[in-house]
Amino acid sequence: MRKTPGQLWGRCAKEAFFRKDFELKEKPESAVLRIFVDTGYELFLNGRFVAYVDEWNNMRDYNVRMYLNPGRNVIAVHAINTAGHRGFAFELLLNGTDSVSSDESWKVADSELWGWMLPDYDDSAWSAPVVMPIEIFGMPQWSSLPGDDPERVISPIPNTPFFCAEVPKFVDSPFYTKQPESFIPSAELSELIGPEYAESAKAYPPAFVHADNLMELNAKNGAIKADGFKVTASATARYEGPEFTIDFGEECCGYFRMRVKSGKVVRFRIYYGECLDECFAEPEPEIPLHRMLIETISLQPGVQEWESRMRVGFRFARIEFFHCPAEVEVDGFHVRNTIYPVAYRGAFFCSDESLNGIWKAGRKTLHLCMQEYYLDAIKRDRLLWVGDTRAEALYNYYLFGDTELFKFSMRELAKCQYENGAIGSAWGTGASLLWDYDAWWVIALHDYYMYTGDAAFLLELKQNLCRATDWLTARANAEGLIDVPPNPLKLWMVVLDNSVGIDPFLNSLYLRALKTSCEACGLAGDAEGAARYNALIAKTEPAVRTLLAKSPLKDRKSLYSHSTGIYEVIESLFKEGDSAAALALIRQRWGTLLSCGADTLFEGMYSDSMPQLAERHENNRLAHISFCHGWTAGPCSLLPAWIAGIRPLEPGFKRFTVAPDPVDLTWFKTAVPTPHGEIGLVFRDGTYTLSVPENTTAVFRLNGKETEFGSGVHTIR
Repeated sequence: MRKTPGQLWGRCAKEAFFRKDFELKEKPESAVLRIFVDTGYELFLNGRFVAYVDEWNNMRDYNVRMYLNPGRNVIAVHAINTAGHRGFAFELLLNGTDSVSSDESWKVADSELWGWMLPDYDDSAWSAPVVMPIEIFGMPQWSSLPGDDPERVISPIPNTPFFCAEVPKFVDSPFYTKQPESFIPSAELSELIGPEYAESAKAYPPAFVHADNLMELNAKNGAIKADGFKVTASATARYEGPEFTIDFGEECCGYFRMRVKSGKVVRFRIYYGECLDECFAEPEPEIPLHRMLIETISLQPGVQEWESRMRVGFRFARIEFFHCPAEVEVDGFHVRNTIYPVAYRGAFFCSDESLNGIWKAGRKTLHLCMQEYYLDAIKRDRLLWVGDTRAEALYNYYLFGDTELFKFSMRELAKCQYENGAIGSAWGTGASLLWDYDAWWVIALHDYYMYTGDAAFLLELKQNLCRATDWLTARANAEGLIDVPPNPLKLWMVVLDNSVGIDPFLNSLYLRALKTSCEACGLAGDAEGAARYNALIAKTEPAVRTLLAKSPLKDRKSLYSHSTGIYEVIESLFKEGDSAAALALIRQRWGTLLSCGADTLFEGMYSDSMPQLAERHENNRLAHISFCHGWTAGPCSLLPAWIAGIRPLEPGFKRFTVAPDPVDLTWFKTAVPTPHGEIGLVFRDGTYTLSVPENTTAVFRLNGKETEFGSGVHTIR
């Protein structure tokens, strides 16, 4: 009969190893396994690898009938959480009725021992786990039976013990089945901007990245040698043996591959890193997600093309061998990139090479973070966050003009809306509630409508966005302003520094959410809803203007260390006409990142100068920071939107403004994607050449003069 699972704990803070034996009279007709671990796990059945998951919201249902046998069966789970292990819950439903669940009959060890996942391993010395009620998880999904929703059940790909190249990749997006979009700029734009536009459009991340440098060989307890990129190693002791380090020469996002040849079972560990320090740093409590960059592998004798179980962002890989009594040969090191199929329609070139480098690095950063949805980062978290999605989608409109990934991401986030109307900060049941992120989710829908003209999608989520706005309205005072109460839980609001009271920036986001909800009601013909939001706007807008006048964004120093915060500061400087200060901030903050030799952009604005950033790196304080974080690609939209001045006036760029402000640039060229085609603008020798797509109107603003242009190429002096 079906038993209610318990929550199993080990004693170790970082990881725990669990085993359970059970008997079957015969192979079941159906077997659905449900598991949740805070925060990641390796799952084995009868010594065979089933799954590796390293996401925070990781409950899965697996079809595991293929792994079961009549007689004795063994479940083995490696539970992982460097921030403090909190246990796991497990349920195996057999033939829809009988079950094996997590209870006191399981055994647990606090450290990894050779062969611990194998059926014949002797676990008699292991202890009993601590069992706690599953309700502590707050996991409402357990109320339904595994397999009730067939779409939720994952069927792993059968593989030989333990792993081979064909292992399940549960995070791979359905988008990957599409071919990359080929984009050839029009003859008109190619002539206007030049051959660099066509070259930029083809500068796609490669499908495979091959090793660039074999950096270091260390024999330790064994022997190791290299012949080019072929490494031969043997170990004389278990758990400590030869190691070597590989540099792929650039940031990659995908699956690490190599060819392995061994006469006996071989076991090794791979340490991945975006910087070299990460490959040699030990997991620390203050680096809670570092464990996600370590992979332990066992391979059977023979020759096999091995591929990593997890998709990860990295540049360096350190491979450490142990338990390899015979010689092991490894070569063929490369990374299979996972690439979202999108066309490189946007472009920006100018007389400042540092800005060109920032723009290119931003494009690569954003594209790598476009995976099954808009990821915050390719190394750390790898989650769908609201704030990241809004920022990354905005940059996308100027780089690629893609719509599908945004719609998929927003629909997924809408599924996680609380009953009270608030939008959780990230995908997953029970995501933390951030007041500013609730507003950002609504604002992201306005951005989408303005840049695409797709009213249908706005109307699809009208009810969700109005409920999210209403949740904020319920927290407004008589003046129409949100007053954040003292928060004993130290509520994390990304850009607000845990502010309490009436915060100008939060209220400016609330005002933008009100306007979006009013816009959606108008499109839906909901006159009553539109009137209600108009009344709220009339009360709130003057109060917000007064707040911002007293505390302008440029004076909020806390915003300067945050990627999306400084984006808002820079945009406000452009709007106020202080373009020189805005461009100086871009050069200073993003230029610092590139001066470190990065080919992608880091998570935040960590310093004002290279020496400070270098010091953090030398002291290994960057090991937990994301070196490829999509929301940092802000210049990819700031430069074409404000230096070239190209912004939509009507949804879908039916009418758009062109208000160029070159500042100190002697020339620039840009192409901006729209639903009607690409807008092109070239500035050189005091002359502007503008290409306007068909069925659109450009409003050109220069020196206080405004001129309208229809489709075609126009010269303005």
